[in-house]
Amino acid sequence: MKNLNKQLSAIVLSTVFATMSISFAAENTGLGVGLGGAEINNATGGYAGLTKGLDSATLNFDANSHVNWNTLNLNSNETLNFNAVNGANNLTILNTVNNGMSNLYGTINANSGIGKLIISNPNGVLFDGAHFTTAGDLMITTQDMSNLSIDDLSKAKYTKLYDDNGKLIPVKITGNSVFNIGGDYTIMAPQVNAANSTITANTLKLVTANGQDYLALNAAAPKANTSATTLRAMNIDGDVVITNEVGATQIAEGGTINGNLTTKTGGWAWFNYDDKGNTLVVNGDADMTAADEYMFLRNAEVNGNLKMKNSGGFLDLGNAKVKGNADLTTTGMPEQGKYHHFVHVIGDTEIGGDLNIESSQNIHIGGYDYDAERLAVGNLKVNGDLNAHSTNGHITTTINTQAKKINYKSDNYNILTDGKAVLTADEYQFAANGYIGGLKDSSTQKVDQQVVYVMENYVHIPSDIKTHDYLKIAGGNVSKIDTPNNAKVYIASNGDMKLTGANSGDINLTAYRHRIDIEGDDVHAKNINVGPETDYLKVEFPNRDYTLNYTNIRDEKVVTINKNDEITYDITDGEGGNNRPTLVPAEKTTYLIGPDKPIDPVPSQPDPPTPGPNPNPQPVPTTPTPDGTEPAKNLMTQWVPEDVTKAPVNTPVAFAADLDEDEIDKAVRKNVDGSVTVVRAFPMMN
Repeated sequence: MKNLNKQLSAIVLSTVFATMSISFAAENTGLGVGLGGAEINNATGGYAGLTKGLDSATLNFDANSHVNWNTLNLNSNETLNFNAVNGANNLTILNTVNNGMSNLYGTINANSGIGKLIISNPNGVLFDGAHFTTAGDLMITTQDMSNLSIDDLSKAKYTKLYDDNGKLIPVKITGNSVFNIGGDYTIMAPQVNAANSTITANTLKLVTANGQDYLALNAAAPKANTSATTLRAMNIDGDVVITNEVGATQIAEGGTINGNLTTKTGGWAWFNYDDKGNTLVVNGDADMTAADEYMFLRNAEVNGNLKMKNSGGFLDLGNAKVKGNADLTTTGMPEQGKYHHFVHVIGDTEIGGDLNIESSQNIHIGGYDYDAERLAVGNLKVNGDLNAHSTNGHITTTINTQAKKINYKSDNYNILTDGKAVLTADEYQFAANGYIGGLKDSSTQKVDQQVVYVMENYVHIPSDIKTHDYLKIAGGNVSKIDTPNNAKVYIASNGDMKLTGANSGDINLTAYRHRIDIEGDDVHAKNINVGPETDYLKVEFPNRDYTLNYTNIRDEKVVTINKNDEITYDITDGEGGNNRPTLVPAEKTTYLIGPDKPIDPVPSQPDPPTPGPNPNPQPVPTTPTPDGTEPAKNLMTQWVPEDVTKAPVNTPVAFAADLDEDEIDKAVRKNVDGSVTVVRAFPMMN
């Protein structure tokens, strides 16, 4: 038992020594001269000593250690190394700094035995042209960890959020700094600014102070437009996760993220709005959320899927290319009253998959230039389906938009265009609580102002308006039009158009110099009015519950076909008395295609007459047989064609009677009328 007690005592003592601070006077590393120096106050037992070199210092560790620095600075020509020695592995090295911001311009390295390296300075940290290489994880924080052990890091708190000048305390990266981090790289501070630098890590986590931190310190939280996290012209190899509960998030002047981008912002979210001619490239998925008035993603390429969600305002996607699907969502905040939760899709934007827009209020595919007081320009191309749903706002399109299928639904307002934008799809579905169509200039407002006025003021248009125009499509199948019974719908097609589904009031259709087909039993309306510019109109279903109006090509008069009236040849007969599908109508009349004109039966033709005898038969030359007899010939009559009578046929025939009084021939007798009679069989010749 004595030996066992001695062993236990040794284990306990070694553990105690490992956690004790080494007693030594402040140790000057010789680094950071002119910047405030780099001086160690003390360190725990895992610290195995300092080795100085020319413009370098190496801290050695054989166990976990907490190094307390009085100051920690590094000149551009200096190197600071953190070394695990004596086979130590997966160490955690905590560095806390007491005085002044750490200004790091030089090189910092940590070898493979260091699993996690932490630098904590409540006064802030600056990396300017620095080079930082670690094999494991790296954490830079302004939380105060000076009184914590390695096992209590989760208890770290902010002791201050603002400096003496009232500015947020930052961690700053600039001056083409380079970070090569073998594990995760985490930065925690009230403010994070990184610009013109390169970071390689599994995941870069940028975490700014949340609302609870400000409440705990009785400090005023940053406003929604105060920058909390900013990445400017950064190149990051790895995933990026940005979390700031208060303040704004910005990515500016382009940059590249070779991984996924995930952001959660309590204030504004501006992603490459200030591009300065540079593109933001995300080579992965982008998932962004915000909770305030402004959320932008512009001048960007996302080579994965995109999700943008704003619970406190509108969001804006412009001049972007998304390789996968894009989901854009705004949700209302009733406690703030009516708020303009626009979804803007502007500029030249292309979505490789589906584009799904879900908005509590307005959806505007096109945007508005408030400075120039006119609608923005651009094009939207969706290689999959475009689905837009507004629960309490308009859906307005003012730029040319293309998709496989376009599905617009406004629960309480209208589906609008500026009368110029063209929708291009194979299939269209429109559902609104009022007017579907275009707007145009009025006597007091240009169409641009009309669009913005109607959207900004949530003007509901239950029926027709004096300044109506058409919603324009390129052609294709309109499989759904759903409006109240008193609403008006105006759709113009630049190509052939089909209407296969409707439940609406008055539907006004036109297809300039093209064809409209109204098909199937799922088209219901009060009236369907077809513009005279339409070349051809075909209505297939006989049991209609709507009244059809069109301008007939025969007399250029409006023809009304009432509900369930049968469309017959009499009312579809075209000019000239023929139902001709190749007929080219005039520009202001329509040709109604209906049943074909009855075809008169073709009279039967009599049988050809039987030809009479040939008055001048030609003699048939014969060739004697070896036994001297005349060979058998075709039994000819004078009406047998001449080319047939000249062809000798050697074939067995039956005996026949002699019909004249001459001597019986050996085989064949010529008769007076020129015919021949076979009088006995003649064998076939080889």
